[in-house]
Amino acid sequence: MEALGPVFMGQRLFNRGQYLEAEVMYCQALERFPPKSAGSVLIYNKLGILYEKMGNSRKALDSYEKGAKAGALTPFTYQRLCCLYLEAKRLPQALECARQAIKVLKKARTNLPQEVYFWFIFQRLKRKIIRLMPPSSRV
Repeated sequence: MEALGPVFMGQRLFNRGQYLEAEVMYCQALERFPPKSAGSVLIYNKLGILYEKMGNSRKALDSYEKGAKAGALTPFTYQRLCCLYLEAKRLPQALECARQAIKVLKKARTNLPQEVYFWFIFQRLKRKIIRLMPPSSRV
């Protein structure tokens, strides 16, 4: 529980709009968790949210990507990744992310209504991405 102290402090700072201070706390918290742990995935998601709030899509994308590489099983990580790839017009990455998200849903710790909800979200994202892609690159 002690390892989560900086995460809780970072969240309080974030809620007060003290984003730079929150970033410092989240980064300190990252040092307390093994690289591919649930704790590190949680912090990468919090950093992604923080960077989006600050308007830094590149850093947000990087944080969510690290969370996915660390083994994120939360649909949120993949939803945000898909959306950021889509905004950046990185359509092949967005499509692959949506496909990966659907696979992860089977392992995610969600209840049935949540699973169905996210399944529909990812299916809709997939269709949107495919519509935006040139016909030659739709695979």
